[in-house]
Amino acid sequence: MNWVILAGYVAVLAALSILARKKASSSPEEFFLAGRSFGPVVLFLTLAATNFSAFFFLGFAGAAWKYGFGQYAIMGLGTALVPVSFYFIGRKVWKLGKEKGYLTAPELIGGELGSPFLRRLVLVVMVVFTVPYLLTQALGAGMILSSLAGIDLTRIGAIVIILLIGGVVVLGGMRGSAWTDVLQGGLMILAMLAAVFFVAKGLGGFQTASQKAYAASPALFMRPGPDGFFTPQKWFSFIILWSFVNPLFPQLFTRFYTARSLRSLRVSTWLYPLLVSFLFLAPVLIGVWANGTPVDPGKPDMILPAMVAGYAPGWVHALVMTGALAALMSTADSQLLALSTMLARDAGIDRKQMFWGRVLTLGLCLLVVILVLLGVDAKGGIFTFLTQTTFAGLVVLTPATVAALYFKKIPKWAAIASIIAGEASVVGIWLGWLPTFGLVDGIVALIVAVIVLTGTWLFYFLFSRRKR
Repeated sequence: MNWVILAGYVAVLAALSILARKKASSSPEEFFLAGRSFGPVVLFLTLAATNFSAFFFLGFAGAAWKYGFGQYAIMGLGTALVPVSFYFIGRKVWKLGKEKGYLTAPELIGGELGSPFLRRLVLVVMVVFTVPYLLTQALGAGMILSSLAGIDLTRIGAIVIILLIGGVVVLGGMRGSAWTDVLQGGLMILAMLAAVFFVAKGLGGFQTASQKAYAASPALFMRPGPDGFFTPQKWFSFIILWSFVNPLFPQLFTRFYTARSLRSLRVSTWLYPLLVSFLFLAPVLIGVWANGTPVDPGKPDMILPAMVAGYAPGWVHALVMTGALAALMSTADSQLLALSTMLARDAGIDRKQMFWGRVLTLGLCLLVVILVLLGVDAKGGIFTFLTQTTFAGLVVLTPATVAALYFKKIPKWAAIASIIAGEASVVGIWLGWLPTFGLVDGIVALIVAVIVLTGTWLFYFLFSRRKR
């Protein structure tokens, strides 16, 4: 039954990609942005599915297993602010995309501030810091297939799935990605609801499961959580981080361009937190409940698969693992398409952009395969790994992005300096040269970027006035 459900899902996925192929080949705007044609429903589902990754099914539950319900609190509060940042940034991105034909984030930021160098810099930052996120999708796929098979298939599964995802993108482009997101989003939601319902049932009900977890570790149910993890600094950090980093994910930024109208963007933006705040509770519950059971998968990221395998019927395990695979594949295909779009569009390729977009998609897949074969892993768990890499690196782009959208008189060198200083601080934190004062890495880098951009702009403004 496990493999029948999975095979059926893959077959439907392939069929949708093949159906989308004819339209995907008509023009770069069609291939990369689906002709800017998404209505509210499709845009909402593709936004949600794209942002629900291996982190949602694996990393989130693993973090809740270690740190308790505080994990839901920081994600829930941060998610409540996402509509503000989505609309604040997304509205302007959509308008400028329609007016000037922008297809990517680097193209918009560099174009609005009049700097080809800034465009290339944003491209490099987005590619470098999205690759770790893409890698976690592949590794997550390997973990999921290992759970289904009962043996370790982490590396083989990661390679097979990333190549499958690459094939989906090459065939269908953005339209194929969105169509499969609708399928994957629905399957993902169904799977997570089934997981929490059947695991609760297997543990004797919601109340019993929670009582056992509380008896095992009362700290899971209160702040600051086990080992005092959720300090005020971390609460502040995560809430701000989720709010500001989400729009800067290349796969989400690109989707702002795809809206048919401003209404499509507005509706999907306000529906997003309603779904997310509800669904985010499910993996947290399962992660916390695991503390009241003898389940110990070794890796925190495997806690949800282990709980479903141990306390739900076999067909539910197959459905949930397929849903988890759908979640990470919907993110990975969008990341591949966004990165290949940027590399084809912003690296100076003027002709045959669709051809090079497809070639670069496969190249990125091969890069991930090489990283998997080299044994690169999300040490410390997906949650910690992404917080220290992708989230920290991409949130640095926020000041430059806001400047490009709303404060175009800010000199280009202020934006460039803010990005370089912010990324340098990320590296400084990795090497232990820069203290974090109890904050999450990305918030320190964001503060540095804001200070440098503001300071550079003020210096430029005062110098220009004195020169006059």
